[in-house]
Amino acid sequence: MVNVSRGNWPMDQGQRKLVKFLERHLGLLPVTQEGNDVNKLAIVFYSLESLSALDELVCKKYHPYKSWLLKHYTTWVDADGRELGGFVGSLNLVIPGVNSLSLANTLFALVCLLTLCESYEEFENTVAPLRKPIIKFIKCCQLKSNGAFVSVLNYQSSEPSPVDHHDLRFCYIAVSILYLLGDRSISDFQRHINVGKLMEYIMAQRCDVGGFGEFGEPHAGYTSCALSALKLLGQLDQLPNTYKEETIFWLLSRQTSGEGCEFLQEGKNENYDALDHGGFQGRENKFADTCYVFWCLNSLQCLTPEWTQFTRTDLARSFLQSRTQNSVVGGFSKNDEDDPDLYHTCLAIAGLRLTEGKFNGELCIPLALSDKFRL
Repeated sequence: MVNVSRGNWPMDQGQRKLVKFLERHLGLLPVTQEGNDVNKLAIVFYSLESLSALDELVCKKYHPYKSWLLKHYTTWVDADGRELGGFVGSLNLVIPGVNSLSLANTLFALVCLLTLCESYEEFENTVAPLRKPIIKFIKCCQLKSNGAFVSVLNYQSSEPSPVDHHDLRFCYIAVSILYLLGDRSISDFQRHINVGKLMEYIMAQRCDVGGFGEFGEPHAGYTSCALSALKLLGQLDQLPNTYKEETIFWLLSRQTSGEGCEFLQEGKNENYDALDHGGFQGRENKFADTCYVFWCLNSLQCLTPEWTQFTRTDLARSFLQSRTQNSVVGGFSKNDEDDPDLYHTCLAIAGLRLTEGKFNGELCIPLALSDKFRL
């Protein structure tokens, strides 16, 4: 990619470009995006959530498209006669005789519907007919062996897919969906999933140096998913204070620097870049990446209300605004070498709004939306 100058968002012109970048993805996509047809709901989610976080009147402008979103809801009746329900990423995945329900796309669709509804009553009335089948689908996604969740089921049964991965991402998604559908207390969640086994799995992903991850290596994304799930479950107090402190220290250490003794890494660490100053890395000895600004800051705000006093949010904002936002098209990229994409744009906006106290990190929605619906 040819290097371009980076803007300082928010600015009137910069925000207009950013809004146009997002709205383009809600229109007619070019043929080069044909391969993303199966991810259509993800494209809509990242676009709508970003526009909503930018205080655009998403509900007013896109409310008529609720019916289009609901077309992506489908059901599957298993051998025992249970009706499972959920959303698929594209209408092309509604295939007769095939169980194509997706946990991630179900969350994407529900958050989009929430964003487009004018009141929580409207949202409740919209999802009321879908609630029981979706909960049955979520219940089937939980593994009896260790309490974790997969994202899809076997294409011809209600059993967890034997080839799908299970990790903290899908645990968070399952908990988040149940929360949006009305579960608030631990007893609410317990009626639908095995919370005890889920807690055992989450706790088993703790790492010795703090954070959460697989095979003993903490990862900022998994850490955010674990802490957000625990917060929605009301179980953050199950973490020992010493572990919380270790996790806070590990997260703060993920903010990269181009100052002081950090320059000693120049030429000796292939993953060091002085221009990453202020950004966050997802794991140790990695380059800074736009998305990890959100994952790390969200984890910190889950652990302590004083998180802004411990980290340089000003440097994080500068990293995003001056290093990874493209001033030509407005979107954000993973770094200053890649083209802008929706995923990094959405999480960059989320990270920026989080530093302003205007974003609900555990539900990944604008704070104005969660306050409006008292979530």
